[in-house]
Amino acid sequence: MTKSYWRGDDFDEVVSMRAEMERFFSHMPRWKKPSAIFEKAWKPQCDVYECPDHFTVLMDLAGVDEEQVEILLRGRVLVIRGRRHPLRPAEIKKTYLLEINYGEFERTFELPEEIDDDATRAVYRRGFLEIHLPKRKKGGLRSVDVREE
Repeated sequence: MTKSYWRGDDFDEVVSMRAEMERFFSHMPRWKKPSAIFEKAWKPQCDVYECPDHFTVLMDLAGVDEEQVEILLRGRVLVIRGRRHPLRPAEIKKTYLLEINYGEFERTFELPEEIDDDATRAVYRRGFLEIHLPKRKKGGLRSVDVREE
């Protein structure tokens, strides 16, 4: 028989501590909450569309250099990752509001159909990354020649 050393009160204390920290930061609107505690990693906003012969992924990447973006495609899984560097002046005296996320990001999508990776293309313009993902053509009937040996 195994003994459990986890007390239900331990979890309640963690939840209570988090609630207290949320309350603390809510009284300081000019402070940004530490993202490591309160938020998941930065996830750029995306739209994913399906058309009869392709999928389109549109991602809002304002301020991200295109050299900082990596797109990986394997079967039906699309991974987009990169990094946005802060654009803050060096001589900051006070900060009143911090809403823009910086740092590394990664988004993963599993599409409902196989993608033709040779025909896939991506364009980055005006802060938006647009990925065109043609569906893989389904194999139709084809005749097979039978020869005598």
